[in-house]
Amino acid sequence: MMKKTVSSILLASALLLGTVAPVAANAAEVTGTTGNTKTQAAFTAPKSVVDPVDPSNPSTPSTGDNGGNGVTNTDTTGGLNFLYVTDSIDFGSAEAVSSGVQPSMPASKISTGSFTDDEQVNPNFVTELSDTRGTSAGWYVTVSSSPMTDTTNSNSNTNTLKGATVDFGTGTEINNSASENGISANAVSVPTETATAQTIYQATADNGAGQTSFQLNPKNIELNNVGPNTNTGTYNGNLTWTLNDTPVEPAK
Repeated sequence: MMKKTVSSILLASALLLGTVAPVAANAAEVTGTTGNTKTQAAFTAPKSVVDPVDPSNPSTPSTGDNGGNGVTNTDTTGGLNFLYVTDSIDFGSAEAVSSGVQPSMPASKISTGSFTDDEQVNPNFVTELSDTRGTSAGWYVTVSSSPMTDTTNSNSNTNTLKGATVDFGTGTEINNSASENGISANAVSVPTETATAQTIYQATADNGAGQTSFQLNPKNIELNNVGPNTNTGTYNGNLTWTLNDTPVEPAK
């Protein structure tokens, strides 16, 4: 019985030494009183987001219809995309001046649908974007305008507002699903005749990942600098929003 016990102990010891030896060969580097252990973790890019989010809390999906008939984007190629852009801005009606510059015309209605749609699910002008690239490379958003023209006049000529600008003022509310650090907005004056793009908000490098919403009260969006002798009529234009995949606007 003793011999069997001793043999079992010797066999167990041999097996133990056999399993420990290879691990010891690959042990962490130890020098004197210092040891080093390697660490590793891997991360993959987040899943792309296509649905509008709650503009005041971008970490959650929209609970209403702030997507509405706005410009929603289902193309998630590249991981940097707009989720939503407010459909229309109505600057109301004013009596044309015969001299000097037309007084400012603040936005009278922000609509999720057409100009005749009274529904305002969100009272602010809203754009939303999603950055799931997994690079934290930053981005910037520009806005430009087409000419504002009236094609309904009786003489069949196209009238264009001369000198007009669409001005986005201060008071912007920016929310991000994780952190607003490094994200900022600019007050810009967008000319309607030259289609010159203006950078309206941006995220610096190492910021802006996740979902970001930009909100501005309608009273801080104005039609300005309309020249005198404007012909009567209803003038329509289009604002184009462009999301760029670099942290700052390139030098011109």
